[in-house]
Amino acid sequence: MQNPTNTSQHPASQTAIQSSTPSLEEKLALRLESLRAHKSKTTALNDERSRAWISKNLSLIGIPTKLVDICVEILEYMGDTRLVWLHLQECTGCSESLLRTEEPGFDVLIFDIFKLHYHDLVLAASGHNAHEILHTIESTPYVLLVEGSVSMGEQEEYITLGGKSGYTEAAHLIDHAQAVFAVGTCSSYGGIQTAHPNPTNGHGLKEVFDANIVHIPGCPPSDKNIIGNLLYFYLLGETPPLDELGRPLFAYAKSVHDLCERRNFFLSGDFVQSFDDPAMAQGYCLYKVGCKGPYTFNNCPKVKFNAKTSWPVQAGHGCIGCSEPNFWDNFGLIEKPISNDSIAGFTPRFSQQSTMDAALDLRITQCAKAKDMAECGIDQGVFVNLDSSEICLVDTQTNKRYRINVGETRPAQILEALESKSKQTKRLCENYQANFPTLYSVLKAMDTNQTPSESCADFCALLGGYYALLKGEALESTHAADSLIKEAQSFAYPHVSPLGFKWKERASEESESGGYNGVLELDSSKALSNLLAYYIGGLDVAGVSFSIVSDLGMAFGELLRKWNVQGQIILQGRLCASRAFVRSVVRALPRECVISIAY
Repeated sequence: MQNPTNTSQHPASQTAIQSSTPSLEEKLALRLESLRAHKSKTTALNDERSRAWISKNLSLIGIPTKLVDICVEILEYMGDTRLVWLHLQECTGCSESLLRTEEPGFDVLIFDIFKLHYHDLVLAASGHNAHEILHTIESTPYVLLVEGSVSMGEQEEYITLGGKSGYTEAAHLIDHAQAVFAVGTCSSYGGIQTAHPNPTNGHGLKEVFDANIVHIPGCPPSDKNIIGNLLYFYLLGETPPLDELGRPLFAYAKSVHDLCERRNFFLSGDFVQSFDDPAMAQGYCLYKVGCKGPYTFNNCPKVKFNAKTSWPVQAGHGCIGCSEPNFWDNFGLIEKPISNDSIAGFTPRFSQQSTMDAALDLRITQCAKAKDMAECGIDQGVFVNLDSSEICLVDTQTNKRYRINVGETRPAQILEALESKSKQTKRLCENYQANFPTLYSVLKAMDTNQTPSESCADFCALLGGYYALLKGEALESTHAADSLIKEAQSFAYPHVSPLGFKWKERASEESESGGYNGVLELDSSKALSNLLAYYIGGLDVAGVSFSIVSDLGMAFGELLRKWNVQGQIILQGRLCASRAFVRSVVRALPRECVISIAY
């Protein structure tokens, strides 16, 4: 699954930006120069132990450890910057996570490095004295961390602090803070308090306040991610690069699934069948008992919890998606794989995804079908005809035609290729056969002439072949393709199970030229393994179909982005009837790109 980021730029503009943007080393040097001119050191951190933990945290946030000397000195100047930790609607789990930090200890953290000025849980003062601290803090620089959601409307006073509503107190502090961090899923996206029917009318901070707020979601987030965000701000005077959901990329760029130690067992189709399954201790994958790791972006497997002792999947329970918006409502049954059946009875709220999809839809227009680029009436851009399997690329310097080769589409031959590829894929096919014996027998018995299509360069045949792997039906190619697209459209979730389709470009050989300048070959070996693994693990036909069309769209978008296409982008063919496919193409492109579709 791709994690859409808000740092996407046109490749050409990326080069220009990189050449004009100071490097991390230059930024740190400028920061230190400014601090030396305006401040005095307020703490000492140049001992061996302090340098050791600072170096470890630098690695986490993407700053080279060779810069530890300059970073230590900056932190020594920043020791007087105060932290205010505000509690709203929460369970204090995020604070508990930070309390368990071991390197450095919590006492060193709050006294020597980050001056913790206010925190309900550990504050010595109480009553009016505690409240006075919040009223006088604005006279000095401070960084605000908020734990918990904000209740609004008639329920605004469900959370009060010293006679003021949580909203009023948060608004006052956010207005004067140097930086604001939403710690945990409750303050980031609402959390459990906002699950249907949301009795407290709770909201994440960003839903209420028009301010720059960094989200550190998790229930709870790791102490390492909390410290890492503060460290980044202290060192550079700016917040770290964020994704479209406001999360720092150093912690949330990769999915839990990508980092998981059980992933190899996923790829071989070896799944725990129940929570008392002895295979649990052997490291088998937990997807079949509800793990939401493929749809959850967090570095839990890397940083872990409780002094890096363990994390939920290591301990034997699947990821529940806690760093994603509205995860209580949006992932269905916790101990079942996502499927149309598992979400029955829930009231999902895909509001963030809907907002992003609406923005993508504004970049999609419709056009009339055409035979080729010339008939489209444009002299610059790209024309992708998925029905005839060719791409025309035209600009002021290039005029190229590519033939598309999607590779093997016959189900029996697909399985044979996987069985002979490696020990892991052979094991995957064995598990596919064990889980779907009738389906496997039907596919193996299929005659070549009974398969969806003879053409190896036909997207309908490709989708038909995949549909046969899921349903065991050898339909006419266009019928099979339409059936798979229909299944994809019926999927109740916006969650894409990542597959990994990629395009490889090569020059045409003389014997196959036919007027083409090159051939685009679909590399589907990784995608096919993932496809079968998800299906064995319990993802339903609709979910697998949705992921196929979405992942194919992402692969096309990445190809067009790589080509740095100038001018109009036109996509034509049956596959364009899938909104998931078209949105995925657009999502991978620079934000200024608009595409036209015909089907």
